[in-house]
Amino acid sequence: MNSIEKISFIDRSKLNEKFYFQSLLEEAYRCNLLCEAEIKKIQFECLELLAYKVERYNQGDSSSIRIEDAENIMISNLYTIGIWLKSFQSVDDAIKELKGTKIRDIYNYGRNKIDTLLRSTNHIHKMVIQNMIHTENHTYSSTVIDGIKGFFKLYNPDFEAQEIHITADYPLCNQVENLAGIEFIQKYLECIYYENVFCSHFSTDNIHHMLCGYDIGYKDLVINIFEQVLTTAIGCNLAGIDAVNLNISEDQINILYDLLYNKSKEDIEEIILKANENLQEELSINSIPLKQYMKKSLSSIISVVCHAVKANTLEKVFIAQKYPELNPKLNFSFGDKMDDKLYRITIEEIMQCRFLSDKISIIKNSIHSLADLEELFFDAELSVDEITEVFKELELIELSALAKHHPFKPDIEAVYLSEAEQEFRLCLHNFITNLPFAKKNRILNTITMLDDNNKEI
Repeated sequence: MNSIEKISFIDRSKLNEKFYFQSLLEEAYRCNLLCEAEIKKIQFECLELLAYKVERYNQGDSSSIRIEDAENIMISNLYTIGIWLKSFQSVDDAIKELKGTKIRDIYNYGRNKIDTLLRSTNHIHKMVIQNMIHTENHTYSSTVIDGIKGFFKLYNPDFEAQEIHITADYPLCNQVENLAGIEFIQKYLECIYYENVFCSHFSTDNIHHMLCGYDIGYKDLVINIFEQVLTTAIGCNLAGIDAVNLNISEDQINILYDLLYNKSKEDIEEIILKANENLQEELSINSIPLKQYMKKSLSSIISVVCHAVKANTLEKVFIAQKYPELNPKLNFSFGDKMDDKLYRITIEEIMQCRFLSDKISIIKNSIHSLADLEELFFDAELSVDEITEVFKELELIELSALAKHHPFKPDIEAVYLSEAEQEFRLCLHNFITNLPFAKKNRILNTITMLDDNNKEI
């Protein structure tokens, strides 16, 4: 006879992976798989284990322990017990283990399991380092190397098995959810490994220039490199060009508009899923786990593409390469500041003027460096309209230098700025945005050509 699949009373997928042991007890009690007496027995043995662990934590000293430390040790114990119970394929078998085995023994099995996970995770980390993306992005490099090393250095599975002690700043395309401790780090590294393997099909230079197209300052951004590469590669495939080059032109973006315009979300989803399959064939990707990871990554890409088609912003999704090394650099000095006493007198004169024409006249006759003018914008209590009129008197290179030094930031990124600085940046941004197309483009191009030094631009 064919074997009959065993049906469990508890749906494994509904258990909390982060607090597995606790959620298993709750469900087992709710389903009458554990009676009240059995629950109390398990709770008592957990308290006995805690007492033993606290004694070890105090190195045999019977002195008291802070409540926070005791709670943390209890959470660590329960996490470790859950690690072992997760190893059973059937939830029913895990419950049998709880009924027939002492909690302290289950803990020890789980603790040994953590040691095994540590060894395997350390091996995955070495594999990740071997196939790292060679990129200037600081968050990627610092997290993948230093951050993970920090985890292994700080991780204490005896008393803090549920902790990771690092922030894992580099975002994954598919974020790890509902895991803690060594399980989180292992899954996090597995995801980075697959992302690295995919990106290894593209040259370092092509990835760099594509990311420069995304943002010339990408090295300081917190972005997922894999998602940007995968998205652009899919765009190349849809446009009928070699995806490996990661180089999509304005004409090819127009082709994508024609392809996707007036399509429903379902149609776009089908188109991108097919492009993903074609991309895997083009790159000779045969790894099943990598294919699964890529497919899982498509939902966010599809959502972004659908929005971009409606907003007519596909060029911000499928990124054209930029080559900043080919752009000439401009050196521009903010100049020397005037004597402090003379500067204060000038500011007072401006503030006492009733008419804007008089204020501008003083600025023209007395302010001879961009360094002084920059401070004047904040010290002379000029209104937005007055600042705008001063902008009209400036050369394009001066506006470019100010915009380089005071880039506009969205509200969420500008929280660290003073209210006056935010208002000034918004005013400058609006002024440049409303310039005639040719002038605006000249300023934007000049900004990219200016050197990055703070005041000696």
